[in-house]
Amino acid sequence: MCMARWSPKTRACARGGPRSEAELFVLRLSRNSGVLGLAGTAFVSQLFAPNVKYDGENFRRCGILLVRPMLDFSKDDMYKICQGSNQSWVEDPTNNSMMYARNRIRASLGNLSTEGTFLSGVHKLISACRLTRTHVDYTWSMIAKQCVSILEYGYGVIDLEKLDPSNVDDLCLSQYLAYILQFVSQRHRPLRGRSARLLLDYIRTIPCKAALTVAGCYLCAAPRSKGTKVLVCCSVDWMESSSAEISYKCSYEEQVFPVPEIDQIVLEGCLQSKQFIQNRSNLPFVYSKSSVDVLNKAKDLSIIDDFTLQKLCYLRTDEHDKFIVNEHKHEEHDQEETKIPDYNVLSLCPGEICHFMSRFLITWKAPEDVNEICLHENKECLSKICTVNLDGSLEVRHMADADWLFLAEVCNIRSVEQNLSGPKASISKIEMDNAPQHYRYLQRSAHKALQILRSIPAAARRTLPVLTNAQGDIVCIPSIGFRCCPSLSIQAVFYPRVPLGGGYSSYL
Repeated sequence: MCMARWSPKTRACARGGPRSEAELFVLRLSRNSGVLGLAGTAFVSQLFAPNVKYDGENFRRCGILLVRPMLDFSKDDMYKICQGSNQSWVEDPTNNSMMYARNRIRASLGNLSTEGTFLSGVHKLISACRLTRTHVDYTWSMIAKQCVSILEYGYGVIDLEKLDPSNVDDLCLSQYLAYILQFVSQRHRPLRGRSARLLLDYIRTIPCKAALTVAGCYLCAAPRSKGTKVLVCCSVDWMESSSAEISYKCSYEEQVFPVPEIDQIVLEGCLQSKQFIQNRSNLPFVYSKSSVDVLNKAKDLSIIDDFTLQKLCYLRTDEHDKFIVNEHKHEEHDQEETKIPDYNVLSLCPGEICHFMSRFLITWKAPEDVNEICLHENKECLSKICTVNLDGSLEVRHMADADWLFLAEVCNIRSVEQNLSGPKASISKIEMDNAPQHYRYLQRSAHKALQILRSIPAAARRTLPVLTNAQGDIVCIPSIGFRCCPSLSIQAVFYPRVPLGGGYSSYL
């Protein structure tokens, strides 16, 4: 692809024009993309940094608006602009290699560009797909405001009665569900093929009686809802396989504030899209379930002619066959070289902040003073429990079933004296000393935490962060307020790195 690149630092500009969009359209056509993928590249996209920032008081998602003002510029237009501004025109040396699908498609489109209205028909088709995508994005956002609740413990609840999924078209419902699952799991991959179909069938089965694991999430009927509400939680399997990859420590940065114009631009863009969609009565491709359906519908609506339809079908089939062959080769190669990734435990020290699974922000404030009940009577050394908590680092993991059994066991001990004098201590994970006042604090903390925990569905509990010492002893469960030492100041809030919907985008 011909490139002319621009940025404030490098004085270069990445070009993407109508021909590039036509190439992308055919490429995605050959990959069996639906109408959302066939919409091509967004004119405006909101991107978020791989980690959140902290200025000492507030957490902020640091994002930018990526604007592509040159999508409507042709190669000749860009070449003239570069000449007029004394910028160099750079040709990618790999552009002539036919081993790349995009180059093959470019060559084919070049041959067809002189054939009547082929390229103009393709661009009209892309515009129609963009209009459909704008409608879908608007529709799902309206549905989300009415039919889903996101709770502070990191899970969502979909109200099936309000959603009425049987009367929502596949395209809008799929996008709605995909965005909710991506938000809850922070796994930002498109939901496709069999998984998308499985999810649609599941959500349309009312009352909900079964469970489903898909796209990094675990879905089941919400407790006491009689199957009229669906619980959406992060999958434990996904957390265990990806914890080290998407968990990280946050850094302090002074005056971390977003560009003030961004929020205003996004707000105005959403209003414009809303007004544009509300003024349109006939939207194409809303009920098209495949790329072939899109092409046939476009022909029926006279967006493209017979010649354009014939050539697009040929290009789609030709590149699709080559793609399938290469895909099988990659699968065989991956099977031969599959390796189990190393598992790195996320640790946290006093004064540090981490983002667990890109979902929970955990803050550990170093104590200025040690609570008096943490000291022995001679006040020269800390209780053994406090030594475990305040010295060194703590490891962060997700909650397991044994953790709430541990809390229940702490609460059910009749008295401190019985526990300390008994031949077998009920709490084997906590090393006791001669500080019963501290132990009574531990019981009160566990009792309050257990009350909160009982209000959280079991599937959602398993996604909560738990902090342990090097021996695996539970030190703190900050989301429900449990801590084994009053001197600990550890808090956790649900603050996903990417907001619901993945940020603003515009295809108009």
